[in-house]
Amino acid sequence: MRSHPTRREGFTLIELMITVAIIGILAALAIPSFARYQNRTRRAEGMTNVSAIAKSEISYFAAAGVYLGTNPMPGGPLGAIKRQWDAASKLEFDALGYQPEGAVYYDYEVNTIPGDCGCQLGQNGEALCFTISANGDIDADGFVGGIAYFKRDPVGNTCSTGVTALPSVPDTNTGLPIYERPVVIPSDLPFVLADDF
Repeated sequence: MRSHPTRREGFTLIELMITVAIIGILAALAIPSFARYQNRTRRAEGMTNVSAIAKSEISYFAAAGVYLGTNPMPGGPLGAIKRQWDAASKLEFDALGYQPEGAVYYDYEVNTIPGDCGCQLGQNGEALCFTISANGDIDADGFVGGIAYFKRDPVGNTCSTGVTALPSVPDTNTGLPIYERPVVIPSDLPFVLADDF
């Protein structure tokens, strides 16, 4: 009678170790990509809200003849957790008719202070330009990044909102600074301590 060798089923230790190593490598590549994707999505909120506030400001100016300045809202600690657009925030932006949909990652502010602006003044002594800034720490690394919108006066001057130079991000087509559309401020300006990209 012949004896049949016993048949072993399953994986060897080497095969299991190789599988675990491959999974580890794939995870190491995927996690940073996912974090960048999340930050891009969070930054999209800032771009959308800054654009909406700019449209509201322009409409407000058409009706009232002045731009409306605001304090940074909603305030509180910046981070990767959304904050509620509370009653104080609503009151601050109510005259503009602006309110975001739900909670936000960024603090939003409109600067129209004549002393901060190098633009012309209207008959009422108010600046004929404005800057909207959105500040946030969307990746929760302790460094604040920003998005800004610069609305020029009729002769092309702007409000600085603490930015000591005009936007250094050039339009890729013309090479000129970008105005009158949202622009992500790079970290080499005093306005931003570090980028969140």
